[in-house]
Amino acid sequence: MKAGMDEATWLKGMRKKVEEEMAKKEMETILYWKGEVEKILARRPESLGTLQIEIQNLTQRMQNRIKTLKTSWQA
Repeated sequence: MKAGMDEATWLKGMRKKVEEEMAKKEMETILYWKGEVEKILARRPESLGTLQIEIQNLTQRMQNRIKTLKTSWQA
């Protein structure tokens, strides 16, 4: 803690900094997956079945990423 800064002020500042960082990371994540969905739409799948496969592939990639993150948190 810096000299002259009480604990409550420091805690408030740190909380704000953490919340801002979390919001930034969330925005980056949403933008990434939005881009992935836009890629699927840009390919213009020929049929509903093709679109379903593309969406299944995307959800599988998302699930794999979730598993990787869970593993890294537990390590």
